[in-house]
Amino acid sequence: MYAIHWPNVILFALLFLAFPIYVVYRLQTISRKLSRIEQQLLDQKRAELKADNARIAKSQEPPTA
Repeated sequence: MYAIHWPNVILFALLFLAFPIYVVYRLQTISRKLSRIEQQLLDQKRAELKADNARIAKSQEPPTA
């Protein structure tokens, strides 16, 4: 029967548990960063549309004089 070398078993188990956890953590971090960037772009676009709408509305107002 083979002798079990426990330090190798523990190292092997840690690698196979820690690596997937690290990958999931990194993917979540990237996802949050991309969501933040997407939200900033949407906010910027919304502000541009508001400014354009205000400019168009102002240009369509009848003269008051």
